[in-house]
Order: sequence, then structure tokens, then C-alpha cells
Amino acid sequence: MKFRSVIEKDYELLLELDKKVYPTDNPVTSEILSNWYRNNPEFGMIFEDESGKIQGVCVIIPLNKKGWNKLINGKLSESDLNPKTIFDNRRDKEIGLHIYHIERFSEKKDFYKYSLSGLNEIIQNLRKINKELAIIGFSGLCVTPSGIGLFYNKFNCKEKKFINQEYIFRKDGKLRIFKIDSSLQFSNKLKEGYEYVNRCKMLVLYPGESSLIWDYLS
Repeated sequence: MKFRSVIEKDYELLLELDKKVYPTDNPVTSEILSNWYRNNPEFGMIFEDESGKIQGVCVIIPLNKKGWNKLINGKLSESDLNPKTIFDNRRDKEIGLHIYHIERFSEKKDFYKYSLSGLNEIIQNLRKINKELAIIGFSGLCVTPSGIGLFYNKFNCKEKKFINQEYIFRKDGKLRIFKIDSSLQFSNKLKEGYEYVNRCKMLVLYPGESSLIWDYLS
């Protein structure tokens, strides 16, 4: 599979994909996506087969140090990210990599390997101009069991200081997000007929921590 940079016509698909698994009241919009990819649209990786059919997406938000640290510590949400927090290769010597959405549509296994290889290609291209560019970390707000499994079990990303209290429940076939601060609140949702799915987790990896990610990102 080959990847191309995200373009505006892809935005609707990406927003729909994320809405299906994370129906937040504060969603990312097309305008926000435009802010993320104004400088480096290649971080929105769209994987296609030879016919041009989309086989998977790996949408990464490239962040400067201040923006990435605020995001992983719960000071900003993904929808709060704007040009002041987005990485600029002409200015920044450090970059934090945050995956907004990763999903495959083909039968190919280990899609994450294609994504990490593509990400390494992007970073190496940036270093042709910005030779001192350093990756300060890798993260993802994981909202599904499969996403948590990928980041936790495959990538060895962990929760750090910030513990997200958003819980995803299902009722009548629809997903809902609730902030849960106590076992009483949790049990009340079950009594109301909601089925617990999982708790959202901000999973983070720092340089120096063991992970196969660093095998790809040299």
C-alpha cells in the first residue's frame, strides 16, 4: 500500500470515522483539520491500493512541545489544537506525534507497520531541512478496546499523570460518553440500562522507553 497526503475531500470521511467511536460533544471539525494540515498535510496519511481505493488511514497531529505536553496532560483536547500548538518545521526543533485516528479497511494484517514506516519517511523528509529535529513523544487518545490494545500491548504506551475520566457506554445500539468520577455514578449508568464499553485512555510513550515504535522512527 502507498500513502498520500490528506486533502480537503477526505475530511468528511475522517470526521465520520472518529464520530463512530468517539461521539464527543466537542468534536473536531473540518476547519480544525485544515489548521492541523496547513503546513504538513503528509501527516494525514491516506493509504490506497493501485486503483485509488482507500485501504486505511493513519491521521497524526504534529504538535510543538508546548501543545503536545498540554494535550497529553489533559490541559487541551484534540479539538482545542490550533496553529499555536501545531508543529512548524521552520521554527520548531522538537515534535510530539499524536495519533488522532488509525483504521484499516483492507484484509492486510499489521496495518500499523505500514503507518509507522510512512511516518518514518515523513520525519526523515522533514530532517532534510530541519536536521536537529527530535521526536519528544508519541501518544494517542484511545477510545476503543482495539485501539487500547494496539497502543498498550503493541506500542507499550502507558497512562502517565493524566487519567482520563471519560467512559464509553452503549445503549439502544448507540455509543455515549460520560464523565464518571465515582463507582456510584458508574453503577447508576448500568442501572439505567447502559452497557459499559471501556474507559478512554491517553496513552503516551517517551523516548528512551522500550517500544517497537523506535525501531521504525530512527
